[in-house]
Amino acid sequence: MLFRLGVKNSIDEFFNYRDELNLFTEGLLDNITRLIVIKGIRRIGKSSLVRVGCNVSGVNCLFIDVRAYGFLSIDKFYDLLSRAFTEFVRTSSFSKRIIDVLGRVRGISVSGTGLSIEITDRRPSIIVDILSSINRLAEDEGLCIPVVFDEAQDLLFIRGFRRILAYIYDYLDNIKIVLAGSEVGLIDRLLGYRDPNSPLYGRAYLEIVLKRLPRDKSIEFLVSGFREQGYNISMEAITEAINNLDGVIGWLTYYGYYTLKYGHEKALEKTIADGSMIVANELKHFLANRMQARERYKVLLKALEEPRTWSELKNILEMRIGRKIHPNQFTRYLKELESYGFIVKENNLYRIADPLIKHSLKHI
Repeated sequence: MLFRLGVKNSIDEFFNYRDELNLFTEGLLDNITRLIVIKGIRRIGKSSLVRVGCNVSGVNCLFIDVRAYGFLSIDKFYDLLSRAFTEFVRTSSFSKRIIDVLGRVRGISVSGTGLSIEITDRRPSIIVDILSSINRLAEDEGLCIPVVFDEAQDLLFIRGFRRILAYIYDYLDNIKIVLAGSEVGLIDRLLGYRDPNSPLYGRAYLEIVLKRLPRDKSIEFLVSGFREQGYNISMEAITEAINNLDGVIGWLTYYGYYTLKYGHEKALEKTIADGSMIVANELKHFLANRMQARERYKVLLKALEEPRTWSELKNILEMRIGRKIHPNQFTRYLKELESYGFIVKENNLYRIADPLIKHSLKHI
């Protein structure tokens, strides 16, 4: 069902992005690619691409959703790893061997039934010990196991983790790293972009970028989803939905799902209302650590109800605050918004990444 909410697992539910999907599956299956990086704004389908790609290719992936527990503390991170390894064991075709291997790693607790794994030693070195053990097992089985970090940009704040990724890349040949993230600037920082001192600097990787659906594909998605359910809807309603939600497939899916339940008008209203609250929480988290520049960021986002150039935005902000801003300082504001996935730069024009940002500002 195209309008099923949540991350997609089946190719039948996965719309468009077939070139990107093929590129991802090829990267999973070849013997050369060590690192795959998937970028795109929030709710654009990155997680679905990864899940469907792993299923289509028949590869048993180890998934770690870095934001599953909200704010990422060290303890929460190790809890995430414990849960990820437990799920990996439960779904693996050679689970008994994994249990046996992990049971010999000091700092790992395996339940009597073998269905629960807990990391009790919470030093960074334990991650290397675990993955080294899995790497040896994968080598014996003639496999390469992808380790997927979804919303991977938050790994940047786990001390020493970039060195762990570099170690995996350099020495664990039967483990492939997949990093998916919506905060593109932070992902680049994690990868050591333009930073020769970063542990991952200079490592080759396969980059896959998911962009908004073009207007014709947005129409095709909604038409196909309603046809699949035998639901009649006017092109006028579809056009109104796309005008408000753009080509962000996550919001189009919400709209389609709610339309089947409530009809067009209430569905569009509910998608905008619920979605803007979700985006508002994301913005609040971003602004909470930037109190001095909080109002400046809000002015810039409000100004981007239509795409604008760097100079236009600078003029708008200076008029609003009543004084000049140094060009370097202004560029930093834009870079921060871009790094955290709230704006994008296309053809020298800045625009908001998510159409619901403009609705979310009234909640902040």
